[in-house]
Amino acid sequence: MASGDYYDVSAILAEETYVPARLVHGCTGVGTVIDPSSDSADLAPGTRLDLPLWMVPPMAGRNMLQVDLPVFYGNKMRRKMKAGAGCEDLRVRCPHYYSVATRLHAAMQACLTADEDFPAFILNTFRGRYKELLTKAPQVESSLEASQIQNKLSVEESQLFTAAAEAAAAYQRWKSNGDSRPMHRSQSLKRKWANEGGSGTAAGNENAAANAAS
Repeated sequence: MASGDYYDVSAILAEETYVPARLVHGCTGVGTVIDPSSDSADLAPGTRLDLPLWMVPPMAGRNMLQVDLPVFYGNKMRRKMKAGAGCEDLRVRCPHYYSVATRLHAAMQACLTADEDFPAFILNTFRGRYKELLTKAPQVESSLEASQIQNKLSVEESQLFTAAAEAAAAYQRWKSNGDSRPMHRSQSLKRKWANEGGSGTAAGNENAAANAAS
């Protein structure tokens, strides 16, 4: 986990995501700890198991395991995303879809199993879903409609959706208060002159006269 994410609840939950891996050298005495489904304390080389993401980077960096992509990043999922970016419910598939992808790819690079097309897939997925789902936030007309959209979003997408909806609502409140009059050009120019012109310059004198007249 990055040092800035130490107290980030979302980052902590993202690293609890289980990912598939294969042991390179096996392990002795801790088999039932790292793989609760195992009946043996010893695991042989090549054993496949699911590990929480927080365990993967340090083990991959020591060449203790090889990491595979989970099914929600696999070829079937990629075909679905290409067919329609908004058709998949990422909250069910993997709530922290993009955070997990970033950490997982770095771990896969460390153990030389990285899929070089994976970053492009994640980026295109975000772009497509941003255009198809997240830009709808300012146009939602009911809490039911907002809920239907948010139910498909990952945690990261949901945060953006909420921020966009709140910004749109704040703008409408500001606009309805009657304070939406644009600043007159003369006012903005006077402010600029005050910052740039000296008291003895022509610009400063002109600005002082304009201020006095106003």
